[in-house]
Amino acid sequence: MRDETLKQLITSAYDLKEAENYFQFRIDNPQILISSAKEILTNIPHSFGICAMISTIWAARLRDFYSIPAIVVAGDLKIENTTVFQCKNNIPEKSKYGKEKPEIWDGHCWIEVNDYIGDLSIFRTAYAISGPSVLKEFILSNFGNGKGCLLCSHQKLEQKGMEYIPKYVLTENQITGLIKGLGVLINRDT
Repeated sequence: MRDETLKQLITSAYDLKEAENYFQFRIDNPQILISSAKEILTNIPHSFGICAMISTIWAARLRDFYSIPAIVVAGDLKIENTTVFQCKNNIPEKSKYGKEKPEIWDGHCWIEVNDYIGDLSIFRTAYAISGPSVLKEFILSNFGNGKGCLLCSHQKLEQKGMEYIPKYVLTENQITGLIKGLGVLINRDT
């Protein structure tokens, strides 16, 4: 069921060929995913709520440098059947006339490669929450403190009680826009 949903989402964002390429690709050793994640986390300052930006830079890096057909997914995140992030619509992008659509987006973004879900922002987000939180308590009790990258199969995460629910696959235009936004954010903070 999940694969069929992803196939439809990839086809909608790109085309059927891209969806087939995604499902035919196999990664035997996730070390490239891990090393690229560490590099990104080292170079991106801690900031709350940049899951879309940090996911797009990771996917672009995997695609451009390693020919890994990573996709950026926007959707819901549930922790033990409690919705922590709910994605009601896709990430806004520029209209065909070059103007930004004035929409507010909330939800969560991550990457997927094969059966792996990769999330560079979830630990940073959880650790930044002050006070009680379902997300924070779940992350601390299941993963501990001081973690950087979540990289796991969706089946294993669901067994733990963490469910990533895909609703959209980001297009190249959305990815490019978010990467540019991340560049502005980094330059502003330095």
